[in-house]
Amino acid sequence: MSTSITRYVRRFTAAVVAVAGLSSAAVAVDLDYYLPTNVTFDPSIPKPAEVLGYEVGEWHARPEQIHRYLEILAERSDRMTLTVNGHSHERRPMLLLKVSAPENQSRLEEMRQQHLAVSDPSQNVNAKEAPLVIYMGYSVHGDEPSGSNAAILTAYYLAAAQGDEIEQWLDNTVILLDPMYNPDGLSRFATWVNQYKSMTPSADRQHREHQQDWLRGRQNHYWFDLNRDWLLLQHPESHARIQAYQDWMPNVLTDHHEMGTDSTYFFQPGIPSRKNPLTPDENVRLTERLAEYHAEALDEIHSLYYTEESFDDFYYGKGSSYPDAQGTIAILFEQASSRGHLQESINGDVSFPFTIRNQFVTSLSTIRGAVAEREWLLDFQQRFFKENLELAAKENFDGYLLRESDEGRMHELLRIMRMHNLKAYPVTETFTVNNQTYRPGEAYYVPIRQRNYRLLKGVFSTQQDFPDNTFYDVSAWTLPHAFNVEFSEVRHNRRFRVSDQAWQEPETFQANQLGDTRVGYVFSWEPQFAPRLLSHLLQNDVHARLAAEEMTITTPNGEQTFKHGSVIVTRAYQTRPWSEVQALLAEHADSNRVRVHTLTSGLTPTTGMDIGSRSIDPASMPAVMIVIGDGVNLQEAGEAWYYLDRDVNLPVTLIETQRLDRVDIDRYTHIILVDGHYRTISDRFRNQLQQWVRRGGTLIGQKGGARWMASNNLLGAQVVSQDEFQAKFPTEGLTYADRDHYFGQQRLAGAIFSTNLDLSHPLAVGYSRAALPVFKNSTMAFVTNSSPFVDVARYAEDPVLAGFTSQGNREVLSERSNIVAHRLGSGRVVGFADNVNFRSFFWGTNKLMANAIFWSQYALGTAAGEEEEEEDDDAHAH
Repeated sequence: MSTSITRYVRRFTAAVVAVAGLSSAAVAVDLDYYLPTNVTFDPSIPKPAEVLGYEVGEWHARPEQIHRYLEILAERSDRMTLTVNGHSHERRPMLLLKVSAPENQSRLEEMRQQHLAVSDPSQNVNAKEAPLVIYMGYSVHGDEPSGSNAAILTAYYLAAAQGDEIEQWLDNTVILLDPMYNPDGLSRFATWVNQYKSMTPSADRQHREHQQDWLRGRQNHYWFDLNRDWLLLQHPESHARIQAYQDWMPNVLTDHHEMGTDSTYFFQPGIPSRKNPLTPDENVRLTERLAEYHAEALDEIHSLYYTEESFDDFYYGKGSSYPDAQGTIAILFEQASSRGHLQESINGDVSFPFTIRNQFVTSLSTIRGAVAEREWLLDFQQRFFKENLELAAKENFDGYLLRESDEGRMHELLRIMRMHNLKAYPVTETFTVNNQTYRPGEAYYVPIRQRNYRLLKGVFSTQQDFPDNTFYDVSAWTLPHAFNVEFSEVRHNRRFRVSDQAWQEPETFQANQLGDTRVGYVFSWEPQFAPRLLSHLLQNDVHARLAAEEMTITTPNGEQTFKHGSVIVTRAYQTRPWSEVQALLAEHADSNRVRVHTLTSGLTPTTGMDIGSRSIDPASMPAVMIVIGDGVNLQEAGEAWYYLDRDVNLPVTLIETQRLDRVDIDRYTHIILVDGHYRTISDRFRNQLQQWVRRGGTLIGQKGGARWMASNNLLGAQVVSQDEFQAKFPTEGLTYADRDHYFGQQRLAGAIFSTNLDLSHPLAVGYSRAALPVFKNSTMAFVTNSSPFVDVARYAEDPVLAGFTSQGNREVLSERSNIVAHRLGSGRVVGFADNVNFRSFFWGTNKLMANAIFWSQYALGTAAGEEEEEEDDDAHAH
């Protein structure tokens, strides 16, 4: 900790918080409570209460109210321009308020270009003369609303404050105010706490106002934590935010959060040993310098705070760390939450206005500090990008080669990289490197010498050892692994040619030409969006059939072999006119970039299945239910829902655990239990579920869901005992000082593992490589099954591809099973030891969920103790 910060902290260590919170009688405050006393304000600028109808902090402002107030400010103040950069899932606008001196408003684009030149090593500009850019962002977690409500005050201050200081701030500075990182979650939480607000507030933390239901306000519409999506870009809110960030490349970015009610106030720097090693130490020193301004401002209002004791800056996918990889000083603020209007704490009652005031005060201290340190910030940013090229030149390789035949996964990886200004160049000729062949359309070259070198290194990192192995979040996020795209470090040396232009967007898909046929058409399951194509066909009453085994067909272009797992649309059995079937197939195949092939005969030219084989079954429209509610992992449930909704376009029914006893589950063909403890499930429902499976249903369990299935005689698999892991971490001779290290070694915070997939198994259809990266953030695994044909995938002997995993955990998990599937009566059960939809960006494994839905009926293995049933003509029916 810097000397100055230490001085501020010690000054108040023994003090009592003068204003730990407003008393219950004073929750409704006036504007003077927030504003500094030595500043005058333009009376022509509307105060928040004049628009909201109440004072800031009296009620929780809803997104539309914040939006309207900013609109009015932008109309009335010549310092402001309001833009809409996108929309949330629920179609709420993603706002950006651009604040600068009145004379700058007509030249904002010119200022933006002048500022961007600082981060461009090819332009030798005088950084000290460039505009300073400050990005202020609030409440990425919707139930941490003090940030967004403080944004109202910050906007008012920037519009109405008078005097030399505000003029100095806005002279050659652009302040970008993003009032709601997560408007959907903010709306949900504001509705919650406002509906329980009393005229006489209750601070009792057990009061309903402070106890949200299972679905909280923290997450977005699909129940995702948007603060983990800065790098992954799976949601429109993140698209809007990152586009604005990349358009402006700010010098400072703020990220205002809340934490536990019994805390005080935190601002960075965080724990020194837990920053990403790619982030320069100077970034921390600048953060420390700005911290002095926050300390001074909070001292002035007698608020307590701390730094360097919590939180880390390792994962580059969070708001407080993503900018650190790009020459920006990102600052995390954490305010003790009132989680409502007034709540008791060990420091006294914490009121909503008190939480807002701290966030408002540090918003102003950020601007004050950034303007004061303008030259250092701009100089640092310029040197940061020059050093990027210098560091890249010292690497012992020239770049990365990417290779993948599936357009869907490759294009999504390239899209994410492009949004982060990471360049990938299409390969233009076929060549071979290290016995691997790279072809145009399937291969891309990513040069290491890029201005965003540090972010690029972070995206491709496979680091496994770290100075500090305690992680607040994940320890690996290697994007090519997530998309199951092969990549390798290479030297260029003129051995291959690439395009002069970096990839921008997919080439136009060459439309399918569906020829005349007496038999029908066929498409492979290998394209990423083949499940979505099948889903559309079934929803439009198109008859389709599933071929689980390899087959060779006759087409107008000759014989063609399809790996196991293909879909046939036959002329037979259609209930719609054939012309409509052809039109629907062509439309949806083209939109999903799936190549369709014409069948010229129902007789296959080689030994194997003919088109009318009894082994080729009709596909039926799945009726999928996901169990949600108490005891269920909220985010994993949202991830499963989002995948099936967005990627498969499959309608999904969400049923809470507390309603299971009252639900007719015979309406559903598939039930999904994601991670959770499921202790509230009754014996009655468990027995009902057992019979439902035996009658033909498919039960899919993931992590805790699979564990519950195994312990309730639904999944014939044994979960690896925690005793095996404990045995790897002896306690003899440990002192109390070893506590953090001891538990840190046992935790699997989030790493990428290599698995060996049985490509012949029905659940592996659509996969072409046995080696499959999976994301692992728990020690969950299955003991190798004694029955054959049940294990679908196992961890590799040396399983870790990226991220920290202790040697003890490696040894226990080595070659253990992570996917199992088998028959249970006439039904099927599938168990995943890992989250195959992790944060929605692990596209390499998410198709396993679609396979469990569409292809599980072909899993014929039988678990130990389960009697083998005789096959008949209907053995594969749902």
